[in-house]
Amino acid sequence: MRYLNVCFLGLAVLTLASCSSSEDTTKLGNWVRRADYQGDARRDAVSFVIGDTAYVGTGTSGVDGGTELSSFYKYDPVKDNWTLIASMADKNDPTKNLARTAATAFAAAGKGYVTTGSADQSSLKDTWAYDPATNSWESRAPFPGAARYYAVGFGLKNIGYVGTGFDGGNNMSDFFKYDPVGNTWSPANSLKDKRRQAVAFVIGDSAYVVTGTGAGTVPTRMYVYNASNDQWNEKAKIENATDDSFDDDYSSIARSGGVAFVIANKGYVTTGNSATTWEYDPINDRWTEKTAFDGASRTSAVGFTVKGRGFISTGYSASSYLDDLYEFLPDQENDTND
Repeated sequence: MRYLNVCFLGLAVLTLASCSSSEDTTKLGNWVRRADYQGDARRDAVSFVIGDTAYVGTGTSGVDGGTELSSFYKYDPVKDNWTLIASMADKNDPTKNLARTAATAFAAAGKGYVTTGSADQSSLKDTWAYDPATNSWESRAPFPGAARYYAVGFGLKNIGYVGTGFDGGNNMSDFFKYDPVGNTWSPANSLKDKRRQAVAFVIGDSAYVVTGTGAGTVPTRMYVYNASNDQWNEKAKIENATDDSFDDDYSSIARSGGVAFVIANKGYVTTGNSATTWEYDPINDRWTEKTAFDGASRTSAVGFTVKGRGFISTGYSASSYLDDLYEFLPDQENDTND
């Protein structure tokens, strides 16, 4: 893996403790190193998946103390190979710089979409669509809510959803949905509490939002979105919130800056300000701890699911920007030599 080391004067950086999975003898799950991301090592990138291909781009590199990026690469999980694709650029004005960090992405109707984020210390709300057939980007209707970064996005039934995040002064809870056919945004029901740096994952026709940072709090409420009736419903909290025993060990699920992915209709949350890995079963609304992430501990990575397989890549560890890629195999015993 390549590390780009940077120093920030006057900034105290907390080094996240990495939990060695060699100690997780009673927990299942194997982390396997795959091909390094071929672009610049980066943090706060975005990812989306179209068909059997994952796309990862934008974010911040360590060059010159932090450079916002527009470059994108696609990942083929069968070949375990990354390929450069078109950087984010307006096909009608290729000189226009669309670099950004902490943006949001989703896939809908065969295209990938990137919206919101931050550039030059300003929050954004423009939206761009990537067409894999033409390997080009096109401007689409701007996000209708307040400009923001650290939001979450997901696609359901060929409709994109974006919400939560931080507008530079306040955490947000509002959500909006995007129709790619009509190129229109419309309001969706808001989440029941405000947060940023949360994660979202989709199982079947339901989207889940969990973790993140609140206003001086660490949110422990988890919600599932039903697109049919535009309704968020609360699930079991990710804390020891009941007198039952099932949540006694839920002390390390809550986090910010983590990632999520889905394997075999179960959701997984890992990294951020905890290296622990947790598996969510939507059938019984319960969490099970799995093998802790055994790469370099990190925040602001990307997680994605492609061909039914879960991956994590890039991110930030202390003063290092990362470009490694790991796959999680949830039913295997961990082998730290993988």
